[in-house]
Amino acid sequence: MSLLLFSIQNAFRKKAVMILAVLGVAFGIALMTFLLSLVAGMDNRAERTLGDLSNRIMISGRDALFGGLFFGMGTTPIPFSYMETIKNIPHVEKVYAQVSAIMRPYNVEYDMPFYGYETQDISTVTSIPHNKIIEGTAPADDKEIIIGASLQKYMKFIDAPYEIGNVYRFIVPEKGQARVLELKVVGVYQTGNEVLDSAFSGSEHLARDIGKIPVGKVSSINITVDKIDNLESVALSIRNELSDKKPEVQVVLPNEVLNPVKDVLDIFGRFLIAVSVVAVVVGALTIMVVMLLSVINRIREFGILKALGWTPANIIFLVMVESLVMSMLGAALGVALGYAGLVLARDLIALDFANLTRQTAFYVGLAGIFIGIVGGIYPAWRAKGAAPARILRGV
Repeated sequence: MSLLLFSIQNAFRKKAVMILAVLGVAFGIALMTFLLSLVAGMDNRAERTLGDLSNRIMISGRDALFGGLFFGMGTTPIPFSYMETIKNIPHVEKVYAQVSAIMRPYNVEYDMPFYGYETQDISTVTSIPHNKIIEGTAPADDKEIIIGASLQKYMKFIDAPYEIGNVYRFIVPEKGQARVLELKVVGVYQTGNEVLDSAFSGSEHLARDIGKIPVGKVSSINITVDKIDNLESVALSIRNELSDKKPEVQVVLPNEVLNPVKDVLDIFGRFLIAVSVVAVVVGALTIMVVMLLSVINRIREFGILKALGWTPANIIFLVMVESLVMSMLGAALGVALGYAGLVLARDLIALDFANLTRQTAFYVGLAGIFIGIVGGIYPAWRAKGAAPARILRGV
């Protein structure tokens, strides 16, 4: 125990060496903390979206963008009567219609999606905006809307914040002169589905008015299946039932569309992890170089300690403990810097999904120990080789 305490105290004896080693490790660990948090956040967001859509089937017009993933936006409306046909198919749990449109916030250059729902048809569906209000209330009439949490953060990022209780102007594209609507934002919703959370939502009547969609037709039909195992068979049954109807539709399983995107995110995540590993290696090299220089400068000290009775094992233990102490201090500082980077990223680039989880903190802690061990091995081996006789002759 006395040797351990002496080794820990000895790590702080040379302030310049300690600061250089700690900073070298801290920058590598900070990068690792930031990147691993980013990977964890991306995985969590993707899993939430896929989980929300895992037992869902979407039906939209044949010309719908991205296989109907965006709920029939920019497509030929389909008859509402298709819903009655679908309800009679075995294993179909819930069926609800959606009316989608596009509108542009005033003084913003981008069009935003708007999803409309009929309140009485969606009161039992938990995965849609009106039932996932996290702030404020649901729309009460055609003059009120709610905004997705992801879209709200993005709008704040581009310096066009949308606050509850305020009335905002929207441009509705039409043939000839565009129309301007004034709508009040009364709530913020968060479903966990990034497609939905990056949009506005309101009444079905308002969506029909914006998109010029006639009564009796909808942009898309959403089906919830009782079990994931029945997803393929239900989709096949729907295709067979609607195959001879006009207008033609496409029956899409969202997972089929999103899985390739998930694969791309996984590849990107592995790349970020590889960068994190490089950062750890750099930290280990920093510790090794600093400790090696320290050992070379203290070689006479080690020789004298051996002459006083210290064994090679004692010398190795001393150097390894010093290396571990500095690497763990660097890891602690690195985690703090990495977390500060996450907070800054949320404010500056709307990177709200990156989060420092317990798992990430565990991996970072392991990296700190790894850096200390690997960085101290060679310097410790050099230190234990100090020859007392040669050193004492040179005194």
